[in-house]
Amino acid sequence: MNFFLRQRWRDARLAHNSSGVPVLELHRKALEEVWVPDIYFVNEKNAHFHYVSVPNKMFNVFPDGKVSYSIRVTGTYTCEMDLRKYPLDKQTCHIKIESYGHSTNSLKIRWNSPPVLLSKNIKMTQYSVEKTVPFICDQQYMEYNYSCIGVNFHLNRMNGFYFIHMYVPSILIVMLSWISFWLDIEATAARISLGILTVLAMTTQNKFTGVQHVSYVTAMNVWTAASLAFVFLGVIEYAYINVKTRKHVRRSLNRATSNLSMNGNNPILNGSIYSISKKDTNFSQGSQKKNTPNVIDLDNKNGRKVDRLARIVFPMSYVLFNIVYWSFYGIWEPVQDDPKLVH
Repeated sequence: MNFFLRQRWRDARLAHNSSGVPVLELHRKALEEVWVPDIYFVNEKNAHFHYVSVPNKMFNVFPDGKVSYSIRVTGTYTCEMDLRKYPLDKQTCHIKIESYGHSTNSLKIRWNSPPVLLSKNIKMTQYSVEKTVPFICDQQYMEYNYSCIGVNFHLNRMNGFYFIHMYVPSILIVMLSWISFWLDIEATAARISLGILTVLAMTTQNKFTGVQHVSYVTAMNVWTAASLAFVFLGVIEYAYINVKTRKHVRRSLNRATSNLSMNGNNPILNGSIYSISKKDTNFSQGSQKKNTPNVIDLDNKNGRKVDRLARIVFPMSYVLFNIVYWSFYGIWEPVQDDPKLVH
């Protein structure tokens, strides 16, 4: 963050009666001989003043001893973020300014009016500044009180990137997985390949969309987990159909083989469990004839029923999930503790 820190105080020792000069502009070298407040930034990680092409400092003295001191500062400051609603979140970051060595008995820091002015040219890639709220944060260390002021920056995350690169693609991937329900039951390779590819697409997308690594669940975690679950369940649906079909074919074939053996017939199977069910097998004992049911047609019919049900259940469930997801995260706001505000 780059800003101008402007301070004002009164020092009777600097009062003057310079005729024709209402304001004395001191040279930067003279600042070493003048008292300035010993303030520091409480939550600063790294900060520095600017010296290109000269030190960016300004020190003005008025006739009554009032001092105006301005300096340009660039720094990085800590901000404790609550990412449970990420990337639909709002964050509150603050900067605290405190006296290092003077208690409130000798130095009291307060905001002037207006406390914070934002440049109209500020444009950030991830956040927009909703508002700034100044506050007082006087602290007690040991037996002494120290003056402290701060300002809260209320930030709104600009989530257009996440809609384009995460939400919309994941919706399309989930919808793509539903194509499996319209493919023929016997198209095993196509349905399995489609399911695996959509699962891999979801996994790869999650890896490259800037997911925050935190120890709690975020809104993005909920979305990706649910989308991956819908894609995975599409694969499970076909696995269920395939297993049930093979079991039913095997049982029907065993019954048919048992009937043939009891009637003195010994049909030769050509290595396929479906060979006996391709057409009706007629056999007779005396004048009696029996027909073996067409197992494949029966099982395909049952599998198609499951597919038709999935065509309705999966889209409706996903729409319901979207309604609940966007309604909940559109209303819910995590509670953040704010310092005492200035009124």
